[in-house]
Amino acid sequence: MFRKTQLMLTLQNAAVFLLIISIFGASFYWYMEKQSYDKIDRALLLQAQLEEARMLGVDLAADKTLDPLIGKIIWDEEHGVVYSRMPAAFLEKIEQLYPQKADGKVHTLQVEGFTFRSLAISVETTSGTWTVQALRNIDAEMMTLQAMRTNIVIGCILAAIVAVVAGYTLARRALVPIRRSWEAQQQFVADASHELRTPLSVIQMRTELMLKNPEQLIRENSDDISTIYRETRRMRKLVADLLTLARSDSDQLQIERKRFRLDELAEEVSQHFTELAALADLSFHTRIESNLWCYGDRERIHQLLVILLDNAITYTPSGGTVQLSCAKKGNTLTIEVTDTGTGIAAKDLPKIFERFYRGDKARSRAHGGTGLGLSIAKWIVDEHRGQISVASIPENGTTVTVKLAAAVER
Repeated sequence: MFRKTQLMLTLQNAAVFLLIISIFGASFYWYMEKQSYDKIDRALLLQAQLEEARMLGVDLAADKTLDPLIGKIIWDEEHGVVYSRMPAAFLEKIEQLYPQKADGKVHTLQVEGFTFRSLAISVETTSGTWTVQALRNIDAEMMTLQAMRTNIVIGCILAAIVAVVAGYTLARRALVPIRRSWEAQQQFVADASHELRTPLSVIQMRTELMLKNPEQLIRENSDDISTIYRETRRMRKLVADLLTLARSDSDQLQIERKRFRLDELAEEVSQHFTELAALADLSFHTRIESNLWCYGDRERIHQLLVILLDNAITYTPSGGTVQLSCAKKGNTLTIEVTDTGTGIAAKDLPKIFERFYRGDKARSRAHGGTGLGLSIAKWIVDEHRGQISVASIPENGTTVTVKLAAAVER
């Protein structure tokens, strides 16, 4: 799939690049041709006007031309040459240079392999109507333009080769993030399928065991029912997390920013986790400064605190300590969740915000973790233009630090 896309992008980039070069080359050639012929045509007109004025006895200027290569021929009514000033090489062909029209416009004449620009006008004299013709050989200009055309064509061919190479390189680079996103999506789908398959398998197995003994009472099947309930809750949480991440990826989740008291929200969340910590035989402490105003989505910050505290309590063994701290320094609000749990290995720290990543998969699954909590936490912090970092020492505990912008106090 990516190879075909890369080929299409290469051809498109090359076509656009070649089109631009071709237009530039054609425009440059047209400009040079027009400039060359316009200069010659103006000189021809001036030469004809000067000769007409001289014949009529009007002294407009000296009898000279701006271009020494311009010749002039004066013809009588019988097409005879009255006067000529032409290079010797063209005198033998002078009769063939007679203008077909004396309309004051520039025409191109072809005479035995030579090309001329010619302009002729009629002048009434005492001897009759004479034709004044100014002309110039343009073979040199045509050779120059021909060489220019050849160079432009060669340049376009070379540009086409460069365009293909450059297009291939650009297409390859452009597809790198797309390929990574595709691979990440494929891995995400595979991991999600695996995570969903595990609780579904457990539910199916327990249900089948219950169906094999339909005469048993609910009390006798309490273990199976409890397992089914626990796996259902785990699957529901997983689906909710997956839905959150999917909506965040498609920008369907909007952050509703409002001013709220972070200290009040932290106290509210900590009350719930105080009970959970007591059930887990953990010490739970808070150090929350007062009057901490935050500008953000209160519900998402609530979700962030729940994720961090839930992780801390889940991975801290009995007798350990979990602490929630909220403070303000300057224009920054700092949230810290510290525990004395199992910690995170140094090799796992750079990857903990990746979806479904868990350093100890077996232990995490045993605790009911999905590997999505920290991914959601990072998304929430990023949407609030904040920072989140984790410091941990294996077997000594972990500290998660979140920094958010403080709201202006009223």
